[in-house]
Amino acid sequence: METKAQLAAKFSGPSTLLYQSDILEIISGENCPKTFEATPELDVPCKVDTLNFEQGEAEVEEYNIFGLSGAWITDSEPGTIDIDFRVPAICEEILILAFGEDAVSQITSGDIDEEEYEGLALTLKNKKVQGTWFIINHSKDRIMILNNTALFASLKLDSDARGVIAVDFKGSIEADDTNPDVIFLKKKEAYLVTGFDSYENIDDVLVGVGDVKEVVEDGQNVIQMM
Repeated sequence: METKAQLAAKFSGPSTLLYQSDILEIISGENCPKTFEATPELDVPCKVDTLNFEQGEAEVEEYNIFGLSGAWITDSEPGTIDIDFRVPAICEEILILAFGEDAVSQITSGDIDEEEYEGLALTLKNKKVQGTWFIINHSKDRIMILNNTALFASLKLDSDARGVIAVDFKGSIEADDTNPDVIFLKKKEAYLVTGFDSYENIDDVLVGVGDVKEVVEDGQNVIQMM
């Protein structure tokens, strides 16, 4: 029996929200494990306690017949996933993400009551925000990834924060039956092997330890492995 200590894989304390426009594709082959590469483009400022992720209850269908108190056949459909969060920022990058590049334009000069201003003009267009979101915990050793998301944005006046203009994102995950919807990751431990006279015997030492991440030469040969 697996004990509670062995089952204690947890994710809590989200503190960073990253975004990339590409869907995360898992690469796998006959002789290699499943891997992926990610290049987040935005470190999104997310308001505390507004990030919500929830899968709805499954829709259970029961088929009953005469003479049985229980169901003859039971089937179900998985519940849909709801994602929403608030971003208290109106910079050009966030507005383009939320409403599209053609919805944002520069105002180079505007005179109001003999005062000159500059800024951005926004057309509130309906844009489908697709991509991948990375939620990193406080200690930065665990990551939850929401893949293949489809979100829509709306502009809000956040009265809870003394009148901050914010952008709300709300939507779900579009399953493609190829790549995973949600990914849970933990940081690999690093190992250091030092004191080599040459790199000729590295392969013998690294058997069963891990992949070489980098080699550092600082007076002695140092191999960092993950």
